[in-house]
Amino acid sequence: GRLQLAEWLTAEGNPLFARVMVNRIWQQHFGRGVVGSENDFGNRGELPTHPKLLDWLASRFKESRWSIKALHRLIMNSAAYQQSSDFDTVAAERDPDARLLWRFNRRRLSAEEIRDATLLVSGNLDPTPGGAHPFPPVETWGFTQHNPFYAVYPTNRRSVYLMQQRLKRHPFLALFDGADTNVSTARRELTTVPTQALYLMNSPFVHQQAELLARKLIKEASDPHARLELAWQTTMGGSPTAEQFAENREFIKRYTAALDESGVAVEARELMVWSAFTRTLLTRNEFLFVD
Repeated sequence: GRLQLAEWLTAEGNPLFARVMVNRIWQQHFGRGVVGSENDFGNRGELPTHPKLLDWLASRFKESRWSIKALHRLIMNSAAYQQSSDFDTVAAERDPDARLLWRFNRRRLSAEEIRDATLLVSGNLDPTPGGAHPFPPVETWGFTQHNPFYAVYPTNRRSVYLMQQRLKRHPFLALFDGADTNVSTARRELTTVPTQALYLMNSPFVHQQAELLARKLIKEASDPHARLELAWQTTMGGSPTAEQFAENREFIKRYTAALDESGVAVEARELMVWSAFTRTLLTRNEFLFVD
């Protein structure tokens, strides 16, 4: 059973599991594993760029009683992870792919990370662990041979708990390069396509989370300056530059004027303006990328 499989994988006589596991987690953070051939640690696979690092991480993984959370924390607190992604001409000539980790390779958030981050900043993320996915009553399903189970039921829980069908991929995860559950996916190929930008601009999901975030900002900060600062702290984890702050102020000013010209009721303007502004934050590269 599963217990016997877990015991076999983590047995002292099987050192490969720990090395493969830490390599996959390293790959998730850096875009490439210490061993580039993530599915092949044999003679035909690539040699590790940092063999001592791989062995050390595997040892720490075992010592932490196979704690994935501890391994994530260890990697993300490292100097290698906290490097800038700035370009260096001399280093690039010697190591163009940054395999020796002279810079951090800029990485777009995964599909699950984008969804969870959007729900988190809006205050709408349900952190409840475990449990069944919410479904409507059975009597309302009405599935037949010619009307198979293609439904996608909304939930605000973390993406790790999303229902994944084999007949149809989850539309959000598929759009942002989520794994296909019908095949083994050792490494996700990240794409940048117009449909992703269109989704972020027009999706009811994004609009709803942006409005919730705007309501929170309006409630917690009455001064526009403080509200802008809070918006950036919430979504980007830092303060805007002087140039960004000026751009944001100008956007709010022009959007307010446009609503005024359109005859929108005064009492509705504030929420509409700040909802539009928070949508721009949720589509910025600073929110969608680890830089």
